[in-house]
Amino acid sequence: MQKFQIITLLSLASLAGCGEYGGGSAVVPEVTVLPADLSGGEVVAAETGDGGSQPATESGGSGPGTLTGRVVMVGDYPQLKPLFAQGADIKDKEVCAAVEVPNEQLVVGTDNGVQNVFVFMRKAPKGSPKLESAEPLYFDQKNCRFLPRAMIVPVGATLKVLSGDAVAHNTHTNPARNNGVSSLVPANDREGTLELVYKTAENPFAVTCDFHSWMKAYHLPLDHPYGAVTDENGRFEIKDIPSGTHDFVVWHESATGNFVERKLKVTIKPGQNELEIPYASSKLAL
Repeated sequence: MQKFQIITLLSLASLAGCGEYGGGSAVVPEVTVLPADLSGGEVVAAETGDGGSQPATESGGSGPGTLTGRVVMVGDYPQLKPLFAQGADIKDKEVCAAVEVPNEQLVVGTDNGVQNVFVFMRKAPKGSPKLESAEPLYFDQKNCRFLPRAMIVPVGATLKVLSGDAVAHNTHTNPARNNGVSSLVPANDREGTLELVYKTAENPFAVTCDFHSWMKAYHLPLDHPYGAVTDENGRFEIKDIPSGTHDFVVWHESATGNFVERKLKVTIKPGQNELEIPYASSKLAL
């Protein structure tokens, strides 16, 4: 199959105010588009309008598409030192400093791919399926680290909080729209005594431990299936997206205002759509 590359240079979109996903401004960057083949589909980044989803306006059918891509750090960025060395004199050091404690504010992997970035549709089209989980999900703790660092949680699903540590923890959620929770997690709790349920979708928010101040993770409650978290190489995949033009959000804990891209308009066509999202190091707020 023939592959080709399209480079689209887009202008600055000033987005003032504190709307649904916060205030500040965003730069819509130069975007690399890599369709799978000439019939597979195209991804186009551009300024957004009202934040809604629209049907496809170009030929190519109306079936669903899969969006795959990478979030890539562009420019020089700091190499973060570990928070604590193994054996450091910290609270509950026998458990928490049994291994080196990394600084996970910014994790950059192969070819500058950025891990733990949320990529998600701002508002799903009418008639979209709900994001559901019939089985409980699990949120763990080991060596005084939350695992995973970033996760999507379906609205209404049960999230069991586990611990593999021989010391007690406190799980403290900090949502804007859901009810916050601050609760003890007993040592070595592998059953998930504490259960979290988010009732409404919202922007990612921090989860902390009041006993160990360096512990932090991020939860994104979603009520639709059009979202993903980048892996250790900065890759993500979102399947079965309706054809058309949709607004996505690209969110990372260490971006200025937490937005790599506050509004990213993407046109999905049937088949495979691939997108590379630049993360300018100038946007870092470490």
